[in-house]
Amino acid sequence: MIAFACALLLAGGELKTWYGPATATFQVMFAGNPYDPAVNDVRVSFLGPQGDPIERIAYFDGEGGYKAVLVTPMKGRYKATLMRNGKKLLEQPQEGLLSLETPLSHGFVRRDEGQANRFVWDDGTPYFPLGCNLGWQSTGYVPMTEEIAKLGKSGANWTRIWASNWDGKNPWWPQTPGTLKDQLWPKALSTWEDLERTCEQNAVEFQMVLFNHGLFSSKVNPNWPDHPWNTKNGGFLADASNFFTDAEAKRRTKMWLRYAVARYGASSSLLSWELFNEVQWVDARYADRWQDIEAWHKEMAAYIRSIDPYAHLVTTSSEMERPGLFAEMDYYQPHTYPPNVLNAVAGQTFPLDKPGFFGEFGPSGDGIDVERSGLRDGIYGAICANHAGTAMLWDWEKVDKMGLYPEFKVASRVLAASNFAAHPQAKTLSIKMNTAGAGDLRFGPGAGWTNMDVSTFNAPDDLVPRKLSKLPGYFQSMDGNHKDMKAGPITLKLSPKQAGLLKIRFSEISQAGVKISVFVNDKLAKTQDYAPKDKNYAPEGAIEVPYPAGAVTLRIENHGGDWAQIADFVLTNAGPQATGIGVGESDWMLMRLTANAGMQSVSGSVYGLSIGDGDYDCTTIDLDSGVEKTEMRHVANFALTGFTLPGKDIVMMFKRRG
Repeated sequence: MIAFACALLLAGGELKTWYGPATATFQVMFAGNPYDPAVNDVRVSFLGPQGDPIERIAYFDGEGGYKAVLVTPMKGRYKATLMRNGKKLLEQPQEGLLSLETPLSHGFVRRDEGQANRFVWDDGTPYFPLGCNLGWQSTGYVPMTEEIAKLGKSGANWTRIWASNWDGKNPWWPQTPGTLKDQLWPKALSTWEDLERTCEQNAVEFQMVLFNHGLFSSKVNPNWPDHPWNTKNGGFLADASNFFTDAEAKRRTKMWLRYAVARYGASSSLLSWELFNEVQWVDARYADRWQDIEAWHKEMAAYIRSIDPYAHLVTTSSEMERPGLFAEMDYYQPHTYPPNVLNAVAGQTFPLDKPGFFGEFGPSGDGIDVERSGLRDGIYGAICANHAGTAMLWDWEKVDKMGLYPEFKVASRVLAASNFAAHPQAKTLSIKMNTAGAGDLRFGPGAGWTNMDVSTFNAPDDLVPRKLSKLPGYFQSMDGNHKDMKAGPITLKLSPKQAGLLKIRFSEISQAGVKISVFVNDKLAKTQDYAPKDKNYAPEGAIEVPYPAGAVTLRIENHGGDWAQIADFVLTNAGPQATGIGVGESDWMLMRLTANAGMQSVSGSVYGLSIGDGDYDCTTIDLDSGVEKTEMRHVANFALTGFTLPGKDIVMMFKRRG
């Protein structure tokens, strides 16, 4: 129990400062598997100035010795004693006495027990994740260590890295001959140490993804056919679905977790242990074995917490439909790849018991404008929904190739200038714009493959993330293969001052084909047939249907064989020339205002603010140029009236004067 005194102190809220790290190295070898604690349970006991021993798990360094890393709440000099299977040994560490005098900058990241939707460092400094994924080392691409350094220099403080086999980071999938099948692969283990060290040097926290779905899937990104554990390849596991219950698979899993804790757990740059990437795609899910998956998560979370003296966070990534999966996790981590990123992210409401943010998202489409817009929507959509971190872009290669690092620099300035982390109770606002001229309303679904529970929208008031996040991206046929998914018409109600056009773009048509009918005020205005083909296909052009001025009801139906994937809708001349999202309290507010495409100058008023009458210090940051300006603005009747947007895409932050 003494071994975990640090974690116990932390749980009581008494620990604020850590000292170290220091490593004790023992040049010694033992018979048997050096990675198997059943044979070689090697630990180090550190005796410090307080006289109480502190125990740490040792790890085999792959080069003929064992090491143990110490970070402690008590600075001073420590004597290290090697232990094997409970017995003290006479070997002495190379370093002699270890000196721990340097405090960690902030300690480790925790859940803020006082604010359920926030993270906090041990020293009380708020931690708000901002960054992007780095998944794996792409072939022919810049080294991942360089990408980590670029993220750190840009102001990002988060990334997420997989233990993937194809780039040599999976210790159970060796890429060099001669590695024993029941032992971890040293090269993968040393690669992780390089990444961990680089994250520390650049102040970037990382989620360590211990398993990915393809390893145990024969259906989605399948790696199982080639997996060394597959009996067809000389392994021990006949069916990928059995991974979560098989005794040998669990034993090897715990060997990997134990080693990871021993070698990387002392790093303050380690945000969390992510047990699985997108576990909803494993074969066990398709075999209807969710209970086994959830039980495995509970068991492994408990195991890793029992051996991690620094109490790092534990999470997994999956759809949010299985509350039992996240029951023992420290925070929620869904992924999303919707037609409209802003609506998906800003429309997501997480349960109130723990933090949550999107660990992956990707915009729909190609090109630098799409990628930049999507990145901003993920960042500011999450901020205005008051998530525990921004949504995290998946496309790390595009971040580098397209030069998108400045987006993180500007976002870090927004977070600092607004002091956003200090406002965990701020509420999402229903921002309404009233502009001098009419504009086009462009909007898209925020959901993917799901039932159509919301299908009627009053424009422009209902075309907001809260409602559009529930609109499926897959428009099912009322007569086709998935009509049980509440397939039905999409109804748009509007009252434009002038006539306009409804434009519908589909990104993909199912191979069974679709038949789209559009009704204007209950009269059939257009039918578009998309013929069946031998595979799914991308259609050309858009459906265009004119509508008159005044009260209009547009109804869109699908009577084809299957689904059509929606890209977006446009209602011309039907709304304001800009849109807004925001988050705020009674004397503080942050909002993002974006001019519609093609608008050069937009003037008007913004309604639905959280702040009451008075004068405010208003800091505006132009997301395109990075130009920052602070001035006084007056707010009356929860509105900001008669002003011109100082840019096409801006963030405005308000703080009451005095």
